Amino acid sequence: MDQPSHTDPLRVALIGTGFGGRVQLPGFLSYAETNVVALCGRSEEKTRHIANQHGVRAVYTDFEQMLVDIKPDLMSITAPPRWHAYMAIAALQVGAHVLCEKPLAMNTAEAQEMIDVARQYERVHTVDFEFRYLPARYYQRVLVDQGFIGEPLLLEGTYMSAMRWDPNRAWDWWMDAEQGGGLLGAIGSHFIDAFRWLSGREVRSVTASLHTTPHYRYRLLPDGSGKREVTSDDGTLLSLEMSGGLRGVINMSAVAGGETQRLAIHGTEGALVVINDTELWGRRRGEPLQPIEIPLEYEPPVWLPDENLLLGPFIKLLGLTVDTIRDRAVLKPPTFEDGLVVQRVLDAAYRSNQEGCRIDI
Repeated sequence: MDQPSHTDPLRVALIGTGFGGRVQLPGFLSYAETNVVALCGRSEEKTRHIANQHGVRAVYTDFEQMLVDIKPDLMSITAPPRWHAYMAIAALQVGAHVLCEKPLAMNTAEAQEMIDVARQYERVHTVDFEFRYLPARYYQRVLVDQGFIGEPLLLEGTYMSAMRWDPNRAWDWWMDAEQGGGLLGAIGSHFIDAFRWLSGREVRSVTASLHTTPHYRYRLLPDGSGKREVTSDDGTLLSLEMSGGLRGVINMSAVAGGETQRLAIHGTEGALVVINDTELWGRRRGEPLQPIEIPLEYEPPVWLPDENLLLGPFIKLLGLTVDTIRDRAVLKPPTFEDGLVVQRVLDAAYRSNQEGCRIDI
């Protein structure tokens, strides 16, 4: 496959009209070195509508035909997780670099195969852990590296959301475990990545409890023809033991009316807490917990927290990916290897829940 010059924009094919349409498509279009040449989705009507809004000419419902016709430089995958490995491998085999949503795959074996194929074809591969580049989280990592908290003792992730609280919300793929739906993969993967990224430690064992709230176990189908059972988790509690004796706790619910989010790291000399992904609070020993101003240099190129919270972080991750493709990267984006490590933790968590015991990794 002919590769673009270092001045030509990378030709991007994007799969997915949900998160892909809301965040990734505007991100690619606002970045000077990428050009979205094709959009693929399940519904031709919806896909064409979104494509027309953003000036994307080629519309597909068949991603394999899109690969044949378009031969993109970079393919971005925001389809349900059950399709990640299949789509990524197909794209890699035609010479495309790949940016894939998290969780990377349905299991560790699939994730490893994706890495093997990417290495075989010498393609750049990125997993979309864009939460790293939220300014509050990014500066939290900077302060940890500067010794603000001393030796880390405890990592804490809390996600209380009402996104599945509405009993009238229609059934969708997120509610289907066989498609990779559920809170553990959707949000837990981000927390696991954050724990690794903040601390530099790896998870050694997992004890997990996953559940589906009985009140929301059956949801109406989108066409109103009946109800379908929810098989994915909408509540998750993880206890993690990490290298060096560091502990981590993740508590999440998608049916919590009292919404709040926290990512905290507690240490021997202090603590740093990100609240609702936008505020950073901290304390040193003997001081009260207080807000910390985030320097402008840690904001991404585009920062619209009240309109599109993840657009800027995604553009930051995209820039790191393009820099890697162009052989000029100083910092590397999260790769499929990062996705594989997180996938091992997810697999262990599912197994722990099934067997009712701690699982070593």
